[in-house]
Amino acid sequence: MLHSLLSGKSGLVAVAYVILAAIAVVVVDLRVVFIPAATAVLGLIVGGFVIFRPLRTDVVLPWPAQVNHEDEQGMIVINGRACPFEGYEQDLAVAVRVRHLMELLGCTLLAGAVLFFVVTGRIGEGGSRIGGFEAEIICICGLVVLLASLRWFTERRFLRFSRIAFGSILAIDPGFFQQGLTYQFFDQQGERRGGRGPLSAPGDNAVLVLYWPKSADISAVHGAFAFHSFGIGLLPGRRRIAVRDGAQG
Repeated sequence: MLHSLLSGKSGLVAVAYVILAAIAVVVVDLRVVFIPAATAVLGLIVGGFVIFRPLRTDVVLPWPAQVNHEDEQGMIVINGRACPFEGYEQDLAVAVRVRHLMELLGCTLLAGAVLFFVVTGRIGEGGSRIGGFEAEIICICGLVVLLASLRWFTERRFLRFSRIAFGSILAIDPGFFQQGLTYQFFDQQGERRGGRGPLSAPGDNAVLVLYWPKSADISAVHGAFAFHSFGIGLLPGRRRIAVRDGAQG
Protein backbone atom coordinates (compact mmCIF):
# COMPACT_ATOMS: atom_id res chain seq x y z
CA MET A 1 0.00 0.00 0.00
CA LEU A 2 1.04 3.61 -0.45
CA HIS A 3 1.49 4.09 3.29
CA SER A 4 3.75 1.02 3.48
CA LEU A 5 5.84 2.18 0.53
CA LEU A 6 6.19 5.66 1.99
CA SER A 7 6.96 4.42 5.50
CA GLY A 8 9.75 2.17 4.29
CA LYS A 9 11.36 4.85 2.14
CA SER A 10 10.92 7.55 4.79
CA GLY A 11 12.60 5.36 7.38
CA LEU A 12 15.64 4.73 5.18
CA VAL A 13 15.91 8.41 4.23
CA ALA A 14 15.61 9.54 7.86
CA VAL A 15 18.30 7.10 9.00
CA ALA A 16 20.66 8.20 6.23
CA TYR A 17 20.00 11.86 7.06
CA VAL A 18 20.68 11.37 10.77
CA ILE A 19 23.93 9.55 10.00
CA LEU A 20 25.07 12.39 7.74
CA ALA A 21 24.10 14.95 10.37
CA ALA A 22 26.11 13.07 13.00
CA ILE A 23 29.13 12.96 10.71
CA ALA A 24 28.75 16.68 10.04
CA VAL A 25 28.83 17.37 13.77
CA VAL A 26 31.93 15.21 14.27
CA VAL A 27 33.92 16.74 11.42
CA VAL A 28 32.43 20.22 12.09
CA ASP A 29 31.39 20.61 8.46
CA LEU A 30 27.70 21.18 7.76
CA ARG A 31 28.24 20.69 4.05
CA VAL A 32 28.31 16.94 4.67
CA VAL A 33 24.56 16.94 5.35
CA PHE A 34 23.38 20.12 3.62
CA ILE A 35 24.66 19.41 0.10
CA PRO A 36 23.19 15.88 -0.32
CA ALA A 37 19.93 16.82 1.42
CA ALA A 38 19.34 19.97 -0.65
CA THR A 39 20.27 18.15 -3.86
CA ALA A 40 17.88 15.31 -3.01
CA VAL A 41 15.03 17.75 -2.29
CA LEU A 42 15.46 19.49 -5.63
CA GLY A 43 15.78 16.16 -7.44
CA LEU A 44 12.65 14.69 -5.84
CA ILE A 45 10.50 17.75 -6.48
CA VAL A 46 11.58 18.11 -10.09
CA GLY A 47 11.40 14.34 -10.56
CA GLY A 48 7.80 14.36 -9.37
CA PHE A 49 6.83 16.78 -12.14
CA VAL A 50 8.74 14.74 -14.71
CA ILE A 51 7.57 11.24 -13.82
CA PHE A 52 3.88 12.28 -13.92
CA ARG A 53 3.44 15.53 -15.81
CA PRO A 54 -0.29 16.42 -15.58
CA LEU A 55 -1.12 18.82 -12.77
CA ARG A 56 -4.81 18.46 -13.60
CA THR A 57 -6.31 15.29 -14.98
CA ASP A 58 -9.84 13.92 -15.26
CA VAL A 59 -10.87 10.27 -15.16
CA VAL A 60 -14.35 9.17 -16.24
CA LEU A 61 -15.79 5.95 -14.81
CA PRO A 62 -19.13 4.35 -15.76
CA TRP A 63 -21.89 4.74 -13.17
CA PRO A 64 -24.68 2.17 -13.57
CA ALA A 65 -28.37 2.91 -13.77
CA GLN A 66 -30.92 1.88 -11.20
CA VAL A 67 -31.96 -1.56 -12.43
CA ASN A 68 -35.22 -1.96 -10.54
CA HIS A 69 -37.23 1.24 -10.31
CA GLU A 70 -39.50 -0.24 -7.66
CA ASP A 71 -36.65 -0.89 -5.23
CA GLU A 72 -34.61 2.11 -4.18
CA GLN A 73 -30.90 1.41 -4.07
CA GLY A 74 -28.80 2.80 -1.25
CA MET A 75 -27.11 6.13 -1.72
CA ILE A 76 -23.38 5.98 -2.39
CA VAL A 77 -21.34 8.74 -0.75
CA ILE A 78 -17.74 9.26 -1.88
CA ASN A 79 -15.54 12.06 -0.54
CA GLY A 80 -18.60 13.75 0.94
CA ARG A 81 -20.43 13.76 -2.40
CA ALA A 82 -23.72 11.85 -2.74
CA CYS A 83 -23.85 9.78 -5.93
CA PRO A 84 -27.43 8.63 -6.56
CA PHE A 85 -28.50 5.94 -9.01
CA GLU A 86 -30.90 7.19 -11.65
CA GLY A 87 -33.03 5.49 -14.29
CA TYR A 88 -30.24 5.98 -16.81
CA GLU A 89 -26.54 5.35 -16.93
CA GLN A 90 -24.24 8.14 -15.81
CA ASP A 91 -20.54 8.91 -15.81
CA LEU A 92 -18.61 9.49 -12.60
CA ALA A 93 -16.04 12.19 -13.27
CA VAL A 94 -13.00 12.15 -10.98
CA ALA A 95 -10.97 15.36 -11.09
CA VAL A 96 -7.42 14.82 -9.82
CA ARG A 97 -5.73 18.06 -8.87
CA VAL A 98 -2.36 18.97 -7.36
CA ARG A 99 -2.55 20.88 -4.09
CA HIS A 100 -0.07 22.50 -1.69
CA LEU A 101 1.96 23.91 -4.57
CA MET A 102 3.07 26.82 -2.39
CA GLU A 103 4.55 24.38 0.11
CA LEU A 104 6.44 22.67 -2.71
CA LEU A 105 7.66 26.05 -3.92
CA GLY A 106 8.84 26.87 -0.40
CA CYS A 107 10.75 23.59 -0.18
CA THR A 108 12.37 24.30 -3.55
CA LEU A 109 13.41 27.81 -2.57
CA LEU A 110 14.77 26.63 0.75
CA ALA A 111 16.84 23.87 -0.85
CA GLY A 112 18.11 26.30 -3.49
CA ALA A 113 19.03 28.85 -0.83
CA VAL A 114 21.02 26.25 1.11
CA LEU A 115 23.02 25.31 -1.99
CA PHE A 116 23.60 29.00 -2.71
CA PHE A 117 24.95 29.67 0.77
CA VAL A 118 27.19 26.60 0.53
CA VAL A 119 28.60 27.67 -2.85
CA THR A 120 29.21 31.22 -1.64
CA GLY A 121 30.98 29.91 1.46
CA ARG A 122 28.51 31.27 4.02
CA ILE A 123 27.86 27.73 5.18
CA GLY A 124 30.97 25.66 5.23
CA GLU A 125 33.67 24.03 7.24
CA GLY A 126 33.55 24.95 10.85
CA GLY A 127 29.90 25.95 10.63
CA SER A 128 30.88 29.60 10.18
CA ARG A 129 28.27 32.14 11.17
CA ILE A 130 25.97 29.39 12.48
CA GLY A 131 25.83 28.37 16.11
CA GLY A 132 25.09 24.91 17.44
CA PHE A 133 21.45 25.61 18.27
CA GLU A 134 20.81 27.22 14.87
CA ALA A 135 22.47 24.29 13.11
CA GLU A 136 20.24 21.85 15.00
CA ILE A 137 17.07 23.74 14.03
CA ILE A 138 18.19 23.90 10.40
CA CYS A 139 18.91 20.15 10.38
CA ILE A 140 15.45 19.37 11.75
CA CYS A 141 13.80 21.64 9.18
CA GLY A 142 15.90 20.01 6.48
CA LEU A 143 14.63 16.57 7.46
CA VAL A 144 11.02 17.75 7.34
CA VAL A 145 11.52 19.27 3.90
CA LEU A 146 13.29 16.14 2.66
CA LEU A 147 10.47 13.85 3.83
CA ALA A 148 7.84 16.14 2.30
CA SER A 149 9.60 16.09 -1.07
CA LEU A 150 9.90 12.31 -0.84
CA ARG A 151 6.15 12.02 -0.26
CA TRP A 152 5.49 14.26 -3.27
CA PHE A 153 7.66 12.10 -5.53
CA THR A 154 6.16 8.86 -4.18
CA GLU A 155 2.60 10.07 -4.82
CA ARG A 156 3.44 11.18 -8.35
CA ARG A 157 5.08 7.87 -9.16
CA PHE A 158 2.14 6.00 -7.62
CA LEU A 159 -0.35 7.94 -9.76
CA ARG A 160 1.55 7.26 -12.97
CA PHE A 161 1.14 3.49 -12.69
CA SER A 162 -2.28 3.39 -10.99
CA ARG A 163 -5.78 2.50 -12.02
CA ILE A 164 -8.95 3.57 -10.23
CA ALA A 165 -11.62 1.27 -8.84
CA PHE A 166 -14.54 1.61 -6.45
CA GLY A 167 -14.03 0.26 -2.96
CA SER A 168 -16.49 -0.55 -0.21
CA ILE A 169 -15.87 0.36 3.42
CA LEU A 170 -15.85 -2.68 5.68
CA ALA A 171 -15.14 -0.97 9.00
CA ILE A 172 -14.32 2.46 10.41
CA ASP A 173 -11.74 3.03 13.14
CA PRO A 174 -12.34 6.18 15.26
CA GLY A 175 -8.59 6.67 15.55
CA PHE A 176 -6.87 9.22 17.77
CA PHE A 177 -6.17 12.11 15.41
CA GLN A 178 -8.02 10.94 12.28
CA GLN A 179 -10.61 8.31 11.48
CA GLY A 180 -9.38 5.29 9.57
CA LEU A 181 -11.11 2.65 7.50
CA THR A 182 -10.75 -0.87 6.21
CA TYR A 183 -11.74 -1.26 2.57
CA GLN A 184 -12.07 -3.88 -0.13
CA PHE A 185 -12.20 -3.71 -3.93
CA PHE A 186 -11.95 -5.94 -6.97
CA ASP A 187 -9.06 -5.56 -9.40
CA GLN A 188 -9.25 -5.91 -13.19
CA GLN A 189 -9.01 -9.71 -12.89
CA GLY A 190 -11.99 -9.75 -10.54
CA GLU A 191 -9.90 -10.75 -7.53
CA ARG A 192 -10.79 -9.33 -4.14
CA ARG A 193 -8.23 -7.01 -2.59
CA GLY A 194 -8.21 -4.68 0.36
CA GLY A 195 -6.31 -2.57 2.82
CA ARG A 196 -6.50 0.25 5.32
CA GLY A 197 -6.43 4.01 4.93
CA PRO A 198 -7.72 7.34 6.27
CA LEU A 199 -11.37 8.38 6.09
CA SER A 200 -11.47 11.55 4.02
CA ALA A 201 -15.01 12.72 4.87
CA PRO A 202 -17.52 11.73 7.60
CA GLY A 203 -20.51 9.92 6.18
CA ASP A 204 -18.65 8.22 3.33
CA ASN A 205 -19.72 4.64 2.64
CA ALA A 206 -17.47 4.06 -0.37
CA VAL A 207 -14.02 5.11 -1.53
CA LEU A 208 -11.98 5.47 -4.66
CA VAL A 209 -9.10 3.01 -4.67
CA LEU A 210 -5.96 3.54 -6.70
CA TYR A 211 -3.92 0.38 -7.26
CA TRP A 212 -1.11 -0.95 -9.41
CA PRO A 213 -2.41 -3.45 -12.01
CA LYS A 214 0.79 -5.50 -11.87
CA SER A 215 0.58 -5.74 -8.08
CA ALA A 216 -2.97 -4.98 -6.94
CA ASP A 217 -2.01 -5.44 -3.28
CA ILE A 218 -0.28 -2.08 -3.60
CA SER A 219 -3.25 0.27 -3.28
CA ALA A 220 -4.41 3.43 -1.57
CA VAL A 221 -7.69 5.25 -1.02
CA HIS A 222 -8.12 8.77 -2.36
CA GLY A 223 -7.91 10.27 1.13
CA ALA A 224 -4.36 8.97 1.62
CA PHE A 225 -2.79 11.56 -0.70
CA ALA A 226 -1.29 14.69 0.81
CA PHE A 227 -0.41 16.54 -2.41
CA HIS A 228 -3.41 15.55 -4.52
CA SER A 229 -7.15 16.09 -4.20
CA PHE A 230 -9.95 14.11 -5.81
CA GLY A 231 -13.15 15.88 -6.84
CA ILE A 232 -16.26 13.80 -7.54
CA GLY A 233 -19.14 14.63 -9.89
CA LEU A 234 -21.84 12.79 -11.84
CA LEU A 235 -22.50 13.48 -15.51
CA PRO A 236 -25.49 12.20 -17.51
CA GLY A 237 -24.45 9.31 -19.71
CA ARG A 238 -25.43 8.91 -23.34
CA ARG A 239 -26.82 5.40 -22.96
CA ARG A 240 -30.15 4.82 -21.29
CA ILE A 241 -31.71 1.68 -19.89
CA ALA A 242 -34.67 0.61 -22.00
CA VAL A 243 -37.88 -0.12 -20.09
CA ARG A 244 -39.02 -3.59 -21.03
CA ASP A 245 -42.63 -4.71 -20.60
CA GLY A 246 -41.85 -8.42 -20.80
CA ALA A 247 -43.01 -9.32 -24.28
CA GLN A 248 -44.89 -12.53 -24.70
CA GLY A 249 -43.99 -15.13 -27.39
